[in-house]
Amino acid sequence: MKKFIHRDDFDDSFEVPEIKIIDGKRFYVTADGNAYPSITSILALQDKPGLKKWREDVGEKEAKRISQESMRIGTAVHQMCEFYLCNYIVKLDKEEKVIRDTFNRMRFLLGNINNIVGTEIALYSDMLRVAGTADCIAEYNGVPSIIDFKTSRKPKKEAWIDDYYMQTFAYKLMFEEMTGVEIKQIVILIACVDQFDVQVFKKPASDSDKWLEKLVNIMKENPHIT
Repeated sequence: MKKFIHRDDFDDSFEVPEIKIIDGKRFYVTADGNAYPSITSILALQDKPGLKKWREDVGEKEAKRISQESMRIGTAVHQMCEFYLCNYIVKLDKEEKVIRDTFNRMRFLLGNINNIVGTEIALYSDMLRVAGTADCIAEYNGVPSIIDFKTSRKPKKEAWIDDYYMQTFAYKLMFEEMTGVEIKQIVILIACVDQFDVQVFKKPASDSDKWLEKLVNIMKENPHIT
């Protein structure tokens, strides 16, 4: 098993906000008392006709079953990735096959990560007035990166993952604003559940304005949440 290096020079670099549930939505409360909505709450406000059609096609009961199952697998794989990167022993024999297989696909890519700033890092931006929790901030193949772990039943087309890009570029801005340390790229790793497939989507820091503009437009359309 690879021994991942964890950096200790960021321990005092940024304040960790408190997470609270307000009116059923997740908010991050800073030391100044500012309550910022989570990035996922904001992205969930968008109209998603493709998702609506899928639910109509498969039926509400089946859609709920699939969604809950996907969330359960995704949560388990995500936690295993975090443990693995923190150099804990991950006991795969105790996991059901679908979770074990999906994690093993993801683990193939985790070896590209090192010099880890942290995992599950709570972040916020006073500029955007938004917050969130980044899966991993580390070097990916030697490049300082925001790294996000995803699972999917089937491979994703890039046109389907705008939310992922807005989310990770928001994390990039938050981290840079809080620490003054530059992030060079964002990396999205997707392990497929139903197929032996692993996807890597990367974007350079120079793409940041495009995706943050999209996010800001969503926030302007939904001022009640911010």
